[in-house]
Amino acid sequence: MSTWNLPNFPLFTNIVQYATHENNVAIDDARMNTSFTYSQLVTAIVNLAEMLRGQTRQLQGERIAILCPSGFPYVVALFTVWALGGIAVPLCTTHPLPEQIYSLQESQSSFILGHPVFKERLDQLSEATKLEYVMITDEQLLHMDSKHVPECSDTFSLDTSALIIFTSGTTGKPKGAVLTHRNLEAQASCLVKAWYWASNDRIHHILPLHHIHGIVNALICPLYIGATVEMYQKFDAAAVWSRWSDMERPRLTVFMSVPTVYAKLSQHYKAQDEDKQSEWTKACKQFRFMVSGSASLPTTLRNTWRKLSGGQVLLERYGMTEIGMGLSQEYVIWERVEGTVGIPLPGVQVRIVSEADGKDITDLRDTPGILQIKGPTVFKEYWQRPDATKKEFTKDGWFITGDMAQRIAHKGYYQILGRSSIDIIKTGGEKVSALEIEREMLSCDIGIQDVAVVGVPDPEWGQKVTAVVVMEHGRELDLQTLRDKLKKRLAVYKVPSQLKCVPELPKNAMGKVTKKDLVALFQ
Repeated sequence: MSTWNLPNFPLFTNIVQYATHENNVAIDDARMNTSFTYSQLVTAIVNLAEMLRGQTRQLQGERIAILCPSGFPYVVALFTVWALGGIAVPLCTTHPLPEQIYSLQESQSSFILGHPVFKERLDQLSEATKLEYVMITDEQLLHMDSKHVPECSDTFSLDTSALIIFTSGTTGKPKGAVLTHRNLEAQASCLVKAWYWASNDRIHHILPLHHIHGIVNALICPLYIGATVEMYQKFDAAAVWSRWSDMERPRLTVFMSVPTVYAKLSQHYKAQDEDKQSEWTKACKQFRFMVSGSASLPTTLRNTWRKLSGGQVLLERYGMTEIGMGLSQEYVIWERVEGTVGIPLPGVQVRIVSEADGKDITDLRDTPGILQIKGPTVFKEYWQRPDATKKEFTKDGWFITGDMAQRIAHKGYYQILGRSSIDIIKTGGEKVSALEIEREMLSCDIGIQDVAVVGVPDPEWGQKVTAVVVMEHGRELDLQTLRDKLKKRLAVYKVPSQLKCVPELPKNAMGKVTKKDLVALFQ
């Protein structure tokens, strides 16, 4: 077999360097109940790469789908695809069969790297798409031959495509965003710098591994710096609190999740007796910082978490599939201003332009406009969609996020007002931020557990401000009570004129409400 080399990318050169220290733990896999060092990670990557090369599989430039549980098999699969010049297409493990088929066909994947946990689904996918799958078993990974580690050389360019992540599809059919190795390097390095990642960090990873949040923020960042990723297949509130309060285990320093998870952790906390609550509050103090993202963080939840955790102020940031992270609240707790997403991350250029005439209004305060991003973190293209790609960029190269934003007076911090297409409601000639209304509704003491505000088409008003709520157990809410409460807090045109109570809100895997499904309820 011909010789080959690992890519000379910082991520690869870093993990190869960390592998020279035998005891550096890279992945602590909860499902396998096994810790794997950086040395074992590199060995596993080389073993799988040589197995694929032995099957004469061509990976260079090919899209390779991944359907593995969160943990060591996933990480090995991801890095092996990159080691051989392929483009990784991580599939959401909880998506229904048609959505996974869509991802495979849309990305034109060549084959699937799978795990026996998903054997039945892999067979279904193979039958539907005629694609082969290559199985990565726990047995393989636990009994690997020591291999000569190929050198890292300039085999590939940093501008080589690395990853296809599908957009969340909250406003339309998901598109495959192509990220290069340069994008991933820029995204990881700016977060390592802004959030002070260090090799002695240990992150508790419960996030899905088909989105930026789970892949870059919570996996690539710690591996980039030589830290440890403790990986779990799924979120379970009782299991999380049990792990956090287990002082026999290594100290956890970082946790990242979405508001829905913090809400469920809070509910589980409140159901405990005083002694248990005290124990859990103490457990939260081991963390260096905690991050909330992917959806807006309600003020009440922010305050609840700060109190029950003994002072942990959740750090909020702004990002999306196409740009990675663009803005972040500052690392120091007292500079994390509620309702804002802070300042641009290192190396990221940000501007706000007028929706009316496209003029740059970044220097103005409390003046809403369209948020645009530029820099090395911004994605390359939508896979096989040149027209869609072109449409999302300005002539001078700025990515149009589609989000409305403004800067507040205090330090010019940025505030996200919502998606211009779905969160900005145009009613009676006024523009209303759905996120602002949602924040106010959750801060009213009327038993609202969860809420989404949408604009429902109306011939007279253009759109009607409409609230869809999930109430706390045993609580009820009528429209008049809601309107009476909100009129004391909001301009009357912002107050919902329609209300619907539902058992739960439709959400995607990252906890974002799929608002188009809610609008359909009223049509």
